[in-house]
Amino acid sequence: MTAKKNVETRVSSGPDIHKISDLLERAYESPRHGNPRRPLDDLIYIILSTRTRDLNFRTTFRNLKKAFPVWDSVRSRKKSLLERILVPAGLGRLKAAQIIEIIARLRRRFGRATLAPLAKMTDAEAEDLLTSLPGVGPKVAKCVLMYTLDREVLPVDVHVHRLATRLGFRTKKRPDTSQELIESAVPPELRYSFHVNAVAHGRTVCFSQRPRCDICPISKWCRYYLIREAKI
Repeated sequence: MTAKKNVETRVSSGPDIHKISDLLERAYESPRHGNPRRPLDDLIYIILSTRTRDLNFRTTFRNLKKAFPVWDSVRSRKKSLLERILVPAGLGRLKAAQIIEIIARLRRRFGRATLAPLAKMTDAEAEDLLTSLPGVGPKVAKCVLMYTLDREVLPVDVHVHRLATRLGFRTKKRPDTSQELIESAVPPELRYSFHVNAVAHGRTVCFSQRPRCDICPISKWCRYYLIREAKI
């Protein structure tokens, strides 16, 4: 029997999502990863975090808040200042333009720069509003809903996608095209913990290259690990 077929036999019943979530919760204790609790703060925080591999965006966010303690003070005439602040987080020009336009659109719609009205919207309505803003896709929108409004959604980023794929979930090649498949496979009450702990796991153990399988608390369900071990 080939290594792959042997693994499929051992895990044919599929991953035990409840047990996996419990073990990840014990290992990482569901960290918030620094995400703010106010929706607009969180949206901008997440925009700064995108397409960067280090965590210096957190310092950039703090500097941004010092310079603009009220988001309504972000205006196009202050674009150069905004860009200078955002440079350390990467893509300063692009993200400055996105933030300026987001603030402008919210001001036109709600009379001020706020996302407080999201609290009265359904998940679908809130996601539609958020994804209408520049630079905001479904993953970012779901992060805002999950972190700040306690909605039972599951943002699928690279860490969640990698973990789900290795555990044998039905996935597609990219995180964005796997969103519905992975989200539907995780019970609503487990989605928050699964996301935040998968992110922690991906940053410390489940790397894309040379993962630290020897210390992984859920390796018994991992097809990647079992196939690798069977080949040794």
